[in-house]
Amino acid sequence: MNTQTCVRGFSTIELLIASVVMLMVILAVFGVAHAAPDAYAVDSETADMHQRLRVAQMELVRDLAVAQSIRPYRTGGSSPDPPGTFKPDTITTSGAALRTYWLKRDETAGVYQLMSYSGGVSLDVPVVDNVVALAFEYFGDPTPPRMVRPLSDPAGGSTTYGPVPARDPIGPFAAGENCVFVPNGSDLPDPRLSLLAPAGVTLIPLDPALLVDGPWCPDDGSGDRWDADLLRIRAVGVTLRVQAAAAALRGPAGVLFAHAGTATAGRRWAPDIDVRFQVAPRNMNPGT
Repeated sequence: MNTQTCVRGFSTIELLIASVVMLMVILAVFGVAHAAPDAYAVDSETADMHQRLRVAQMELVRDLAVAQSIRPYRTGGSSPDPPGTFKPDTITTSGAALRTYWLKRDETAGVYQLMSYSGGVSLDVPVVDNVVALAFEYFGDPTPPRMVRPLSDPAGGSTTYGPVPARDPIGPFAAGENCVFVPNGSDLPDPRLSLLAPAGVTLIPLDPALLVDGPWCPDDGSGDRWDADLLRIRAVGVTLRVQAAAAALRGPAGVLFAHAGTATAGRRWAPDIDVRFQVAPRNMNPGT
């Protein structure tokens, strides 16, 4: 008895389905391979942006933490700001050393840098490139300074904060008077500064207008005078924002990008990154 084996081939529909599946796989592989360089470029740039933020944050925290005084403007170098200035993107700290940080913006050259000046004859130097936003906020004690020990105390007078007035007249001030205290006929002078919040409130945002209207220390006539309300500062809030160095990794200006780039495809976008933090200077917080 003869046995015949029948071999059945693929139908046209089956071949068509197989071809479509194969084409989809090939397209998927092509898509992944095509997007890989873009993903690598974006990931590398994002890592670099995070590193630049860390460097900038470490520099600012280092100097703010040990600051003994703070000015919201530039006090040294070739172009110091005049007394009574407030710049939201500039800060000068003094302690073991003078240090000024400010944001350089050169729209024509497309240069945006966190800059530093360390006093003396030194020049301003860039700290971090492609910093597109820098802002400082100040938080302070709402209560005015008060005398803790009277001026007649054998150990000398003392205050909760701010300079102790002299017992004798020292021009332009009368006895028991200075930039933060006024005499009242006793050896416990009254504060010049006002109460800014109800009792029990320990820290408030300091309005920029409060920091440029006096009273002035060391006195009104000093060429290096500064607002006495700066003595209230207990914490500094900092906002930093960095952008991708390459314009090819930035899209249109808007929420994601402070400055427009040339990237048209979303897969090529490395959006700006920002960070916000607070620093409480140890030397400007009485009792710490």
